[in-house]
Amino acid sequence: MKIAFVDVTVTVSFGGVQTAVWELARQLHDEGHQISVFGGIGNIRPDLGGRTIDVRTFPFTPREKALDLGSRFRRFWERWTFARHVKPEIVAGDFDWVIITKPFDFFWPWLMPAGSRTRFAFRSGGTDFILGDRFLGKKISAWFANSHFNAWQIKSRYGIYPTVIYNGVDLERFGPQHRSAELRAELGLQDNEVACIFAGRLVGWKGVSVTLKALASPLLRDLPVRFILIGDGPEKENLLKQAESLGIGERLIHRAGMPHDELPRWWASADIGVFSSVGDEGFSNSIAEAMASGLPVIATAFSGNPETVGNEGSCGVLVTPGDSAELAQILRNLVETPLFRRQMGNNARMRITGKFTWNRVVERLLTGFDK
Repeated sequence: MKIAFVDVTVTVSFGGVQTAVWELARQLHDEGHQISVFGGIGNIRPDLGGRTIDVRTFPFTPREKALDLGSRFRRFWERWTFARHVKPEIVAGDFDWVIITKPFDFFWPWLMPAGSRTRFAFRSGGTDFILGDRFLGKKISAWFANSHFNAWQIKSRYGIYPTVIYNGVDLERFGPQHRSAELRAELGLQDNEVACIFAGRLVGWKGVSVTLKALASPLLRDLPVRFILIGDGPEKENLLKQAESLGIGERLIHRAGMPHDELPRWWASADIGVFSSVGDEGFSNSIAEAMASGLPVIATAFSGNPETVGNEGSCGVLVTPGDSAELAQILRNLVETPLFRRQMGNNARMRITGKFTWNRVVERLLTGFDK
């Protein structure tokens, strides 16, 4: 089949949606399909390993330049300005399927000329609902969600229960085999120090401030715990100031957001993944990548997290959102029990291996196209 991904951000920024697009493009190409990726003019190009994936970029007006009628209007406007340039290529491409990732792009089927055979699939990962999306969504031919939690959000909004397809992890690129003594030495980590890690966009709902409060708890004061924080975003400066005000600045190791291909050795060189989000997300790629890297994880017990981590306590621990005291206690338990921590990390890797791989994602995606 001829399949295209259309997302202005995919060549402009890093994130879970962007990672999923590139991974699906690789896997679908390897299954013998003809793949195109259309993004905004930007510098992000993952290593495609010599694959003949057609990647094209087009101008757009950044959301920051749109009239400030709210962040969702601005994101819609950004995508609309992009679509004006891309439309002739999508029409001429005569694709079997075009995959979009946000309700902001629901206008796409309405742009196609009468008689076009191209169908549109929506692969959801959140609730970026906008005014008029119920009407615009009537021309979407296939619906996918990245967790059952997200599927019910889609059902409540559009009256359609989508096919659930969890995101995957490349198990060769992410794994404990990438643990690097050299990286730990560069970061100044001692052999006895336990490194917690979070990687993602630094926005308030990710709950990194809760992790910082937990690290400042008396329960952890005398334990050899450090926190690796990877990411950029509007909360970065506030978080760095918070760490200093809590007296844990020396425990924090911050690095700016980095290309996805650089993350495997960072995950594998840490000891515990900590994800204290206070806002819902369908599926956390970061949690899955940490687990694939052999890390036990601590994650909040809501949204799609329990579906990734499991409820059994064998791969990680689910905690109450916003409860820094509970988080501190769980961290203390894991820091003080290295054998249990390693066993939990082994279990986490096995869970990802059995349930969350990109070839399984593609199998379910293609099956969903046939429905």
